[in-house]
Amino acid sequence: MSESQTQPSQSQDVGEVHLSLPLAYQQTLVTELLDEDALVIIARGLGLPRIVTNLIHAYDVAGGNLVLIVGADDREIEWIGEGLAELATLNKDSMNRTGLTVVNTEMMSLERREMLYSAGGVFAVTSRILVVDMLSDVIATNKITGIIVLHAEKVTATSQEAFILRLFREKNKSGFIKAFSDMPESFITGFSPLTNMLKHMFLRKASLWPRFQVLVAESLEQDTSTHHKLKDVIEVSVSLTPSMKEIQTAVLECIDICLRELRRSNNAILDLDDDEWAVENALHSNFDVRIRRQLDPVWHRLSYKSRQMVADLTTLRQILNYLLNYDCVSFNKMLDIVIAANTPRPGSTRSNSSPWLFLDAANALFTVARQRVYVGATISDTIGHAEGETVSDLFPAGITPVLEEQPKWEQLGMLLDEIMAELFAASHATAGGGANTVLIMCAEERSCEQIKEYLSERGHAKSLEEQEDRGAAWHMLRRKLREYVSWKPGFANARQELFVDKKVEDKKRTANGADKDKSSRPQFRGRPPPNKRRRVRGGSAAATSSLRKNTAIAIDLDEVDSSGVVELLEETFENEDIESSIARTVAATEALDNNLDDDFFELFDMNDIVAVLPYDGDMDDCVLEELQPKYVIMYEPDAAFIRRLEVYRASNRDRQLKIYLMYYGGSIEEQRYLSAVRKEKDAFSKLIRERGNMAMVMTTDVDEMAAPEDAFLRKVNTRIAGGGRMDVIVTPPRVIVDMREFRSSLPSLLHGRQLIVVPSMLTVGDYILSPHICVERKSVPDLISSFRDGRLYSQCETMTSYYKTVVLLIEFDQNKSFSLDPFSDVSASTASVSAGAGGATGGYDLQAKLVLLVLSFPNIRIIWSSSPYQSAEIFLELKRNQEEPDPETATNVGLDELGENGESSNLYNQAAVDMLRSMPGITAVNYRNLMYDVENFQQLCQMSESDIAKSVGREAARKVCRFINRDLRTREEEDT
Repeated sequence: MSESQTQPSQSQDVGEVHLSLPLAYQQTLVTELLDEDALVIIARGLGLPRIVTNLIHAYDVAGGNLVLIVGADDREIEWIGEGLAELATLNKDSMNRTGLTVVNTEMMSLERREMLYSAGGVFAVTSRILVVDMLSDVIATNKITGIIVLHAEKVTATSQEAFILRLFREKNKSGFIKAFSDMPESFITGFSPLTNMLKHMFLRKASLWPRFQVLVAESLEQDTSTHHKLKDVIEVSVSLTPSMKEIQTAVLECIDICLRELRRSNNAILDLDDDEWAVENALHSNFDVRIRRQLDPVWHRLSYKSRQMVADLTTLRQILNYLLNYDCVSFNKMLDIVIAANTPRPGSTRSNSSPWLFLDAANALFTVARQRVYVGATISDTIGHAEGETVSDLFPAGITPVLEEQPKWEQLGMLLDEIMAELFAASHATAGGGANTVLIMCAEERSCEQIKEYLSERGHAKSLEEQEDRGAAWHMLRRKLREYVSWKPGFANARQELFVDKKVEDKKRTANGADKDKSSRPQFRGRPPPNKRRRVRGGSAAATSSLRKNTAIAIDLDEVDSSGVVELLEETFENEDIESSIARTVAATEALDNNLDDDFFELFDMNDIVAVLPYDGDMDDCVLEELQPKYVIMYEPDAAFIRRLEVYRASNRDRQLKIYLMYYGGSIEEQRYLSAVRKEKDAFSKLIRERGNMAMVMTTDVDEMAAPEDAFLRKVNTRIAGGGRMDVIVTPPRVIVDMREFRSSLPSLLHGRQLIVVPSMLTVGDYILSPHICVERKSVPDLISSFRDGRLYSQCETMTSYYKTVVLLIEFDQNKSFSLDPFSDVSASTASVSAGAGGATGGYDLQAKLVLLVLSFPNIRIIWSSSPYQSAEIFLELKRNQEEPDPETATNVGLDELGENGESSNLYNQAAVDMLRSMPGITAVNYRNLMYDVENFQQLCQMSESDIAKSVGREAARKVCRFINRDLRTREEEDT
């Protein structure tokens, strides 16, 4: 490797570095990156955004460098922009800095982008726009100073980021590439994953920074001034109630039985790893995703029962999370939704219930969950209230409230009392810097809402005696139970009401003859068919008209199977959160209107703030810097946030910080936390071993850095005939690609096969392989969606009008089975809606739709591709011995032509044009000739057949005249 590849070249001006990094390991890391390119893998919570910002600031020189940032999301871009502005202000050199320029889909025109690129600076560009700009030479690739890649774990052989780096290295050998990631677990899967990742990014070095790295540990654990360790985190272990322990045991038993049944029934077709399918791994957040990834290649060979159990694993894991995060009433309501989603519709003999519901452990789960809320008679589904009647404080007869509160609530109240007493003893002094702010961090937004509600109830107790008698939690849960008693009958009746409405719709549709011609052209493009029932909520007009007296949530349970239970639960609770937020906002607004005066408005005193917030990744660093809390209560453990607190405390030695870590001892919460820490440590250990045994790469040339799975990205084409003779291709083949197709990986693979990829805004087709070959690429989900809204029919109609050979490429995912069976579940739910009460195959059956498409367009060619790799091979075969397409001609295809006076045809009355094109004999080609020769429909109706034939031809003129002169009244009499 040349010296120019490791050291900044003369064009890579590095400004005078004034790093705003207080910790030694951060300064060392940035200094090393300024000298050499590397892939940085750092533990979560160690201040990666600040490190990246300081590195970019070093290259932010006005008129000197052109630095690109790829892979960053919107919040990270905002963080970097503010950080660069702050650093420029601190260093008092704002005039010498360009700042950050954002280039996204809402950005300026192509000419504007080209002008900004030529001026230089720091740009945060979306991957799709940057690929198009590099292929179109909008940005001079050889003048790019370097590229900074965030979220490097997402860079794969077929990703847009890998495509960008390949284009960059082809024309620029001296520019730097620096990649960052805080997900070490993503680099340990597969064979030599770190080596392959470095090859994708054309890098030689991997820089690893775990929490146990010596320099990191010294920076966080030792005060350099006094040489003593900082205070440890105060752990608060809370015991689960006996009921919660019983529920947790029951759910884990259901998960264990599902896993064992999956392994037993699929041992013949799967090579299963015992460690991977252990119950302990079910605690991880991505467990169900990993299981589904293993089963995807053979998904079409699994039984319906096995597929259902895979979906049930997600539901059961969600139940475990709800047990620890939600109150007993909300948890019991969630279980009611699970039961309802697995209950067959009235009158149906088919049962889609999940197998785990019939286990003894499931029975114990539902029984104990109900007993945590109330005991006595079961709340009847038929209990209702007359219109206008409200639920009083008294519960139905035979119901005795239990209302078991979450154990953490009481402990949280005790911690807050201790903090307030400590502040009172210190006379509210802010000794040591910072404020007396109390920060409570939770895992999700709903937990924050519950804590806020509990603290509000606790703070607004009527009297000390009442607070000691029942407690704030009991009063809050009693209100939730009253809401639940009102909610339960409406939810139970919603299913029956929806089925009644569906039967009425089916009868009306049958009476109107809506099902007579199912093979006809789709009549409801761009909107759902009239018999498509959607999930509506009680606050909507649709729910009010369908449920009338019931104000509960109305959910179409017929469309919900076991795979959609989690989504249904999230929608239900999300809707409740929105409604409660609206109610609180209205109440606050009314209170504001009643008390509005000049003395009402004031700033919050930071010493009186108790902030309750959810974990939010790197944005938590901003929260700590803005609030500067003196007390932090971690309501739920999070390893990354603990490190953020360590970095914050080590960076601000003058501020006092007291940390409380709450967790349920002996629960899955504790096990999940310990398992996450252990998994990250093991990941770094494997990466360190692989880096030590990794062969040294002596070059970063594009052709020699290809990964093993990218073997087909070589220059030499071994498929050339001629007895082994290798012909030299002077002019590489060219393919024109629509701009929107750069969201997929196929353009990158075509470029790797030495095809010239020309991005263009195409009106007709996705890929133009020759002047006569047009390809429309569809993934299977997109194919189903295109059939549903009729978009594919219009696309095929347009392509057949302009191209001789029309190809519909149906592309499957590389890591999934090459079969339509996995998508039968998607079409089945919609098919049952359109099929009516009989439950036939319906209008959305995928294979039937393909048959209808071929019958409508006999000249269309359908090609099935198992992966994007196979699609690239297919394109090479289709282009063999074909002429090269012209980009300008392909772009103009389908656009409105100019008239004789130079006016664009889109100035015509579009409604009249659509009406003209709907007439028999008028096609997408000949309608323009008739439109130029005829002024309006009145003149067209007065023309003879011979006059019309001059514009559209004899056969088309005969059809037009027959349509115009047809006596509709006579036709109606003949029909009767």
